Amino acid sequence: MATRIAPGFLALITALVAMGVASMALYVPSLPAIQAEFAVAPSETQLTLTLFFLGFSGAQLLFGPLSDRYGRKPVLMVGLVLYAIVSLACAFAWGIEALQTGRFLQGFVACVGPVVGRAVVRDMFDGPSAAGAFAILGTALAVVPALAPMLGGLIQTHIGWRASFVLLTVLAIGLLTICVFRLKETNETRNPEALRPGRLLGIYAHLLRTPFFMGQVLVSGLAFAGFFAYFTEAPFLFIGELGIGADTFGYLMIFTVSGYATGSFLAGRLVPRWGPRKVVLFGCGFLLAGSGLLLALSGELSLVRVIAPMSVYTIGFGMVIPGSMAEALRPFPRVAGSASAVLGFFQFFCAASTSLIVQPLYDGTARLLSVVILLVAISALCQFLFLTRNGPPKT
Repeated sequence: MATRIAPGFLALITALVAMGVASMALYVPSLPAIQAEFAVAPSETQLTLTLFFLGFSGAQLLFGPLSDRYGRKPVLMVGLVLYAIVSLACAFAWGIEALQTGRFLQGFVACVGPVVGRAVVRDMFDGPSAAGAFAILGTALAVVPALAPMLGGLIQTHIGWRASFVLLTVLAIGLLTICVFRLKETNETRNPEALRPGRLLGIYAHLLRTPFFMGQVLVSGLAFAGFFAYFTEAPFLFIGELGIGADTFGYLMIFTVSGYATGSFLAGRLVPRWGPRKVVLFGCGFLLAGSGLLLALSGELSLVRVIAPMSVYTIGFGMVIPGSMAEALRPFPRVAGSASAVLGFFQFFCAASTSLIVQPLYDGTARLLSVVILLVAISALCQFLFLTRNGPPKT
């Protein structure tokens, strides 16, 4: 097992992880334009994002065991081919129902990059090295949601939303080509029983009954949920209510991603000194501070009153993710793919659930959004303190 992080190897894994997030974020500045083109309510276009989350979360429970059984590389190759096909279909969607269906399917296959990528990291690294690798992957999970809307805003302004899905198709083909020649198989102990239903259900049941694992998974998932609740509402608040352009909206996301990058940087430096648990708790403090500040400033809608508190929140987000992801997978080396799948499922299921909650509550202000994010932050801290109090399971 490696103790040093190879830059070239990790760059490829980071790109695979980023692919899933880019699929989610690239078209976000186009949501109001899609609403106008198809003449539907805002909730109908927001649903394309929620359905992506649902597909992304559910499919991880399949791709994780598949990679344990057949290896990381073959599963990744098939997933990238399917992703390219579905992304191209989204580009030619003729109505909102077709786009919603395409987005669900795109989410379903887009998860193959993050699931296999996390499992590969678990195959290659352990301990502080794993936390460092996950800190880099976690940075991609936040940097891409900032850079992708910037690019997506420019695409929307100069070409149109369909071009975003064409670009995703091209990127998938490029990654597929690189992986064919550069990615080596890391699953050296393939498990022929990984897909047996009884065994699979037994593994998932064991993971779900492990308090330490669930505490790490849920703090990660709830931190995700708060951020993506904001991400779902932001285009309609900034573009719809405040009247900024789609390209400007993309640039504004750099503020929240700077918060995440700061938190992730701090996590990478503090985990070796403090240990993951203290860093996660420190991060939860930022989640509470940011969401509380958002609620306090929600009486009047402005860019500063929304972006500044969410930048504080994302510092905590960046601190929570690396340690919680590494600690969740550490006790389960034999079923890293399945454990990674459960982790990813809860991250994006929490995001989807919170998005479904905020959609009907949208009232043109950030007030109800701030209440939801604050409740999510409180839940993240409380469950983490309770479920992880006895430490990891004995191996």
